[in-house]
Amino acid sequence: MRILTLFALAIALSAPVPGYAQSRKPEVKTAVSNRKDPSPITITCYENRVLVENAPIGSRLEVYSVVGIKVKEIEIKLPTAEYVLDIAKGYYIIRVADTVRKIAIR
Repeated sequence: MRILTLFALAIALSAPVPGYAQSRKPEVKTAVSNRKDPSPITITCYENRVLVENAPIGSRLEVYSVVGIKVKEIEIKLPTAEYVLDIAKGYYIIRVADTVRKIAIR
């Protein structure tokens, strides 16, 4: 009986098993630029002054309150310049192009 069970098991394991292959979708390559901006925009704040470096000319320096209200907007005419913000003391959000920073006016 034991030999018959082993023989049946050997036949069952040697039988071909249908395999299911997954269909492979062709890879879609997108054009992604891995080039980093050689000079990122830097925003530095002290007292009521904001120093902006490497900003695109013609872009805007936007100042928002912490609740999202636009407080001030200044057109950038030089890539590196210092701007005086005549606004109340407190915390603000500064945006130049795609660069955003949180600042404190003291």
